[in-house]
Amino acid sequence: MIPSDERARLQRALEARDYFRRPPRVERGTHKEWLHFAVYAEGLDVLVNYSIVDDIRPRAPQGAELYRLTCIVREGAWDGDVDSWPQHSARVRGGSLDLSFGPNEVRFEGGAYLLRAKLKNRPIEVDLVLEPDAFPTEANNVNVEDGPPIHWMVAPRLRASGTVKHAGRTHVLVDAPAYHDHNWGSFGWGRNFAWEWGYTLPRDKDNPWTLVFVRLTDRGHRRMLMQGIFLWRAGSKERVFRDDEVELRHEGLLRPRSLLKIPRVMGLVSPGTAVDVPRRLTVTGRSRGDWVDFEFDSSDVAQVIIPNDDDLGVTIINEVSGDARVRGEVRGEAFGFQGRSMCEFLGA
Repeated sequence: MIPSDERARLQRALEARDYFRRPPRVERGTHKEWLHFAVYAEGLDVLVNYSIVDDIRPRAPQGAELYRLTCIVREGAWDGDVDSWPQHSARVRGGSLDLSFGPNEVRFEGGAYLLRAKLKNRPIEVDLVLEPDAFPTEANNVNVEDGPPIHWMVAPRLRASGTVKHAGRTHVLVDAPAYHDHNWGSFGWGRNFAWEWGYTLPRDKDNPWTLVFVRLTDRGHRRMLMQGIFLWRAGSKERVFRDDEVELRHEGLLRPRSLLKIPRVMGLVSPGTAVDVPRRLTVTGRSRGDWVDFEFDSSDVAQVIIPNDDDLGVTIINEVSGDARVRGEVRGEAFGFQGRSMCEFLGA
């Protein structure tokens, strides 16, 4: 947890990095931006994603945008959906973190994130306050093979308090472990890139370590474009392993008995329950005597299915919950922890 005398500096760091970028005029038509939040509590996984994308439908006015809420909850099994809202129903302030559309809202205020989300057709409602406990980091100008760079900011460790309502039950959360990242850039779904990403926070809240990894490849997963493991200790970034210092391995395949696909209509385009998700993922970092091992066992998956921008195919985002184990040594200090984890696998 960040000491109280560091809270003001943490707030300033987030205000300086986590704000809505409005697309340059030259990039209209391809700009995408989203805020991603993941929370877990005993018996409950929650994912909330607020996104703004340029409206590329043939009859859309020039400069039009779509506002989307993706919200899934795992309580024994996944439930959720993707809702779209027209531009006239939305309010967004560039240069700050302040967005609302319909009953959905996300703001950064008083050093905390305020989230409200309610799906139109599923019994899910989220009302949370997330207090950050780690300084953010950025990965800017990440090049993909056939387009402008994309950008990523991560606030890896937060405490979530409030309520999650699902199917008539109300879950009251107090300081539940949470994660947040912010992504933006001008690119098309279906282009020649894919990613793997994950985070884990310790079950023991007194354990000061936090881990995030990311890997960006071509769409066929044959060529690595960028990869890294990020470690925080007591809220400050302690160590980064990059590119050739990182190795990632898949073992087996996850075979879910059932599979939530959202938006639900997209299940007609991409039927079946076969998923390109490893049963176990191992990520290791080695450099100059420091090392870390991250081992993730997949337990369940939900799919977000996105139509490609330039063809009739789809891009599938696999949201995977599971359990993780971390151990390592940095600058002579050994550490280790276990915790819940969320990993994401994007591809064709």
